[in-house]
Amino acid sequence: MTARFLAEAEAELSAAAQAYADARMELAEHFLTAVIDAVTDIEKHPLRFASPPKLRTSRLVRRKLLKGFPYSLVYEVRESELLILAVAHTSRKPGYWRNRGTP
Repeated sequence: MTARFLAEAEAELSAAAQAYADARMELAEHFLTAVIDAVTDIEKHPLRFASPPKLRTSRLVRRKLLKGFPYSLVYEVRESELLILAVAHTSRKPGYWRNRGTP
């Protein structure tokens, strides 16, 4: 299955990468590599990762923590795709992305 980022998640990804680039370009490169690695893991094993804590929904939502960075990719397993709902900083309010990707 293929992963697709929602526009909001793409914006979060860009903002985080830019913040790391402003600090040090190598950090941004490592961050983007961690994101690519996480997406690859999600595509290979979409059900392997846990649901976000305290999530109450009938949707099949999971999260993959990024290696070496305080971010996670929050995604929904759908019939034909993996929808990345958020590139969420771990200190941000949990569940802020909850209404994303719903009709």
